[in-house]
Amino acid sequence: MLKKALLSSLAVVIITVANLGVSTASFFTFYQPKTPKALEK
Repeated sequence: MLKKALLSSLAVVIITVANLGVSTASFFTFYQPKTPKALEK
C-alpha cells in the first residue's frame, strides 16, 4: 500500500515537472525574439 502511494506521488511530481517544462519552453518561444544561448544545440 505504501509503495503504491509512493508511486502515485512520484507520478504527480513527474507530471508537474513536465508541465512546468512545457510552460517554460512555451514562454521562451513566445516571449523571446532570440533563442538564449543556453538552449541552442
